[in-house]
Amino acid sequence: MEAGTVKQGGLTIRRTAHEIKVFRTAKKLVPLGCGLAALVLIVGYVISVLYMRFGAFTVMINKYDQLDYALALSESSSFNTYTAHLNADIDEKITNISVDWLPAWLDNVDGEHNGDNYVAYTFYCKNMGVNPVDYTYELYIANMSLEVERAVRIRLYVNGEYVDYAYARTDGGEGPEPGTTMFQSGNTVVKNIIRDFKPGDITKYTVVIWLEGDDPECVDKILGGQLKVDMAMSIVREEDETPRT
Repeated sequence: MEAGTVKQGGLTIRRTAHEIKVFRTAKKLVPLGCGLAALVLIVGYVISVLYMRFGAFTVMINKYDQLDYALALSESSSFNTYTAHLNADIDEKITNISVDWLPAWLDNVDGEHNGDNYVAYTFYCKNMGVNPVDYTYELYIANMSLEVERAVRIRLYVNGEYVDYAYARTDGGEGPEPGTTMFQSGNTVVKNIIRDFKPGDITKYTVVIWLEGDDPECVDKILGGQLKVDMAMSIVREEDETPRT
């Protein structure tokens, strides 16, 4: 059989030297190409990120029927303008990060100041009435999907002091995720009270939200999950049972 001839069954197929060279080169390149494609897929999976969408962040004061008792909200400590309802239009698509990546100045900027893959909002609550009051603040998850709340972190600053809150551990251990305080109950992140809030007193709040990449629940199943967090303030009436801190 000639060097440029291939015999298949009862047929003889004549190939040129160039065709034989191309065939042999293809036999070497095809496995290499498949290996590279598989490597690209693996690397793509490893560096893939989990995304979460936020709706607006809303802060509201529940109406109180006594004019001498009044709270107000503002994005500025000067209270040149104030309201009973703040709404930060946070339509953010974020991926998972580490708590160590958060900047140290998060409580130093007023209003909405989102950063790379985190949401941040600073505002103030003031006693605009003529009498001291006790009031509660409640931070809660208003809406969520795909169990994204299991991997989320919510940091709440109150007058400069902060606590990082997280869903209860789901890795078989007991208690909170490392470095966090567990959500108080259900979808309530925290509910607490400010006592003896005198006329003219101001409380400063900063809320920071991110998806914690080191959380065991930060996995593909929450990809595309949505989360909406709200906060409400309510004056405690004398006949109400006052929660203790």
